[in-house]
Amino acid sequence: MSILRKIKHSVLDHKWLFAVAHPVYKAYCVAYMRLVQRLRGINPKKVVFSSFEGHQYSDNPRYISEKLHALCPDCEIVWLFHKSCIGSVQVPDYVKKRLRSGRTGLYEQATARFWVDNFRHKEAVWLDDRNQFYIQTWHGDRGFKKVGDDNEKMPHAVRRIERRCAMMIAGSEFGRNTYRTAFDFQGEVLMDGCPKNDILMRNDPGEAARIRERLGVGPQTKLLMYAPTYRDNRACLSQDAVLDLSRTLDHLEAATGARWRGLYRAHYLNTGLNVKQDDRLMDVTAWPEMSELLLVTDMLVTDYSSCGGDFALLRRPVFLYHADVEDYLRQSRSFYFDVEKSPFLVAHSQAELERLIDETGPEQARENCEALDRFFGTTETGHASEAVCRYIMARMDAAGVNDR
Repeated sequence: MSILRKIKHSVLDHKWLFAVAHPVYKAYCVAYMRLVQRLRGINPKKVVFSSFEGHQYSDNPRYISEKLHALCPDCEIVWLFHKSCIGSVQVPDYVKKRLRSGRTGLYEQATARFWVDNFRHKEAVWLDDRNQFYIQTWHGDRGFKKVGDDNEKMPHAVRRIERRCAMMIAGSEFGRNTYRTAFDFQGEVLMDGCPKNDILMRNDPGEAARIRERLGVGPQTKLLMYAPTYRDNRACLSQDAVLDLSRTLDHLEAATGARWRGLYRAHYLNTGLNVKQDDRLMDVTAWPEMSELLLVTDMLVTDYSSCGGDFALLRRPVFLYHADVEDYLRQSRSFYFDVEKSPFLVAHSQAELERLIDETGPEQARENCEALDRFFGTTETGHASEAVCRYIMARMDAAGVNDR
């Protein structure tokens, strides 16, 4: 760990030190951004995007960014990245890459009419509520682990500004209700869906075939994906796989007579996922877009991740593997609801998972996914990206800068 990171963690871990340092830092950031706005003004056609705290070009912000360029090509699109990945991440030619930290990030935010993010935003920024629009897209509106202010284990130092969003987006009634309590947000929620799920709603066989080709997987091979979330006590570290993927593939091949391969994907807050070596397994942690992987997956096993609710849109088998649920509840997060009383198919052991797999054919999977949609109050339309872009463009029109 670098000296600067040690200092940062020391500040966050000590309430009294944070109480002194944070107001000073916030005052500096606010003063700098207000000065920039006074000297440079706000560009009404500039949109600043960030995904997972600047670590990826992905998720809801990516799909909004790409659709916005298609609908309004003269927009200025800026993406903010963490210094560790700005040199390696690939973006379209029309995107301007900038550092998220320091004066560079503050400058870009100060001069943009719109901010689009999928993670909680720092309180220590200056948002001009009269002339700027902060659009929070979040990254999992059908999750069941508590987030934000609902998470009683959240450190005192985590303060954010979501309550001042111009708008949030959701693909479910559950998501909208979560925003009210987790982020103290009482404003407008656009309910057309999550842009990252448009690809799942289309469920285009041609699109899936092209992704499979990029993965190097033939059309006759079935794909199982294991995508666990991170544990709070393992953040920024590698994480051991709880599921025995090789045994699960053996069971699937014996039960179906088909050839199966396994994909596994670590959460972005982990450095990797430790699994037993098997030629049938492929690490897709570095794959840029989770939605593309879900589209080509025939069966999903997750644990406490919101991707289970997204995958239900495809009407394919989805299982929760909760072999370590007691440890998770004690060391990481509590849940919004009793998962055992929800429509989710939950296994606590390898044998239970194999039994659920045997009992869940295509018709049972479809009925289960429809029950999950009803449980969450899903509102996906397949046109969420365009809906957000129309919202942005309408406010450009209001500023008199968009002739469309």
